[in-house]
Formats: sequence, structure tokens, C-alpha cells
Amino acid sequence: MTAQQAKNHDAPAIGVLPFPAPAVPPQPAVLYREFWRLWSEERFFAAHEVLEDLWRDTTGPQKLFYNGLIHCAVAIYQHRRGNAVGATRQLARAQAKLQAFRPRHFEVDVDALLDGVQCAIALSTSTLNARQRLQLKALEQSLRGRIERNK
Repeated sequence: MTAQQAKNHDAPAIGVLPFPAPAVPPQPAVLYREFWRLWSEERFFAAHEVLEDLWRDTTGPQKLFYNGLIHCAVAIYQHRRGNAVGATRQLARAQAKLQAFRPRHFEVDVDALLDGVQCAIALSTSTLNARQRLQLKALEQSLRGRIERNK
């Protein structure tokens, strides 16, 4: 997907970031810096697209970290599009994948990031019905089990 196509997918910026972009030192990959630049512009779809390229080429624990950041961006994107189920499922994935990196990793306050995303999508979370909440709990348990087995 081109940068313009990704930009067209993003919901309009509302001027509220769920988490401020961290001060990224110059050593990390260009795509990591680009992710946070796009995040700061509230271009969450484009941010996730950029980081997917880096995620695919990464191995080891850092791959899980990047994947968790991708899920954070997609959670906000889905929430702003009105997809409550998608937003909450993405947050659950982010929480599971970033758990091992708490409280801080790669210049990111992971606790504050997850709290910020959770607050940003709170309206989506509040709209889930009982069945959707049960499905979300099942997803959370499944993710925890999968991540534990892959350690």
C-alpha cells in the first residue's frame, strides 16, 4: 500500500493522542522513527503499515514488541472508525504481546502506552454486549497461553 492510500484509510485527526511519541534516539531503524512520527500525526493506519515492514524483517523478542505497537495503532484506528469489537480485540492483543516489555522498553513507557490506548478506546469497550465480552475474555486467555508457549 502506498503512503497516500494509507493516509486515505486514516480517520481524521482529533487532536488527542492516547500516548505521546517517545523521544526516539537516532540509532533505531528508520521505520521505527517513522511509526512514531505518523502516530504523532494521528495517522494510525499508516503508522501500523510502516511498522509492519520492520516487524516482518525482525527476529527475536523485538519482533513481539513491534507487533504489540502495531496492535496499539490498529486499536485506535478501529475505535475511531466505530469498530468497537475490532478496537477491543486489538487492545487485547497489544496487552498480551507487550506484557513482557513492561514497564519500559526501547524508550517507550509501555505501561503508559497501554493505559493511554485503553482510555482512548474506553467508549468502544463500554459498548460491548455480554457475548462480545465473553469472546474477548476467551481471546485474552488464548493469547496468554500462546505467548507463554512461545517463550
